[in-house]
Amino acid sequence: MWFYKFISYLFHPVFIPFYGSCLYFNIFPHSKNSYQVQLILIYLFLGTVLIPMLFLWILKYFKLIQNFQIPSVSERRLPLLFFLFVSFSASKFLSTYRILPDLTIMFIGITFIALIAYLLISFRFKISLHAISIGGVMGVILALSKLYSMNLIMLISILFIIAGIILTSRLKLKAHSNLEVYLGFLTGIILQYGIFYYYSI
Repeated sequence: MWFYKFISYLFHPVFIPFYGSCLYFNIFPHSKNSYQVQLILIYLFLGTVLIPMLFLWILKYFKLIQNFQIPSVSERRLPLLFFLFVSFSASKFLSTYRILPDLTIMFIGITFIALIAYLLISFRFKISLHAISIGGVMGVILALSKLYSMNLIMLISILFIIAGIILTSRLKLKAHSNLEVYLGFLTGIILQYGIFYYYSI
């Protein structure tokens, strides 16, 4: 059971956008030098990882959430609303300064994903944030591989394996139902791929 908990924390939804950004810089073409890339990643780490984690810690300190996995549907409102603001701010920053349009689109997609997850709470549906996040990464990679005509079958296969491990972990920990996990994964893929398709036409 410890392995599934480890995977759930290692691939916590807060970390996934930063992982996806690092993956992007290592695979897809861009015009930034290493110093600029480091600055962008530092900004994204501070804004999309450190600040949200601090916010979660504050919520936990005041007993507004049980733990960082946020198991209750009602507990997810504030964290999702906050991360919705964070991802929207990141997309606005990247678009305003015209820093890497691909990353801007990715964070627009993340904003929509957070919005969908937040709206589903109104229907008492606890979609898996782990699944929708890793699905979003899959959608970005699939879209960019088509956009740049790159053969990334090996990377996509590895990501599917990682996604399978994450989804299995959430099910083994009984954190979600099958529907919440699989629907989350498909929603992440479709949303991110669809948004990249929309901006590329």
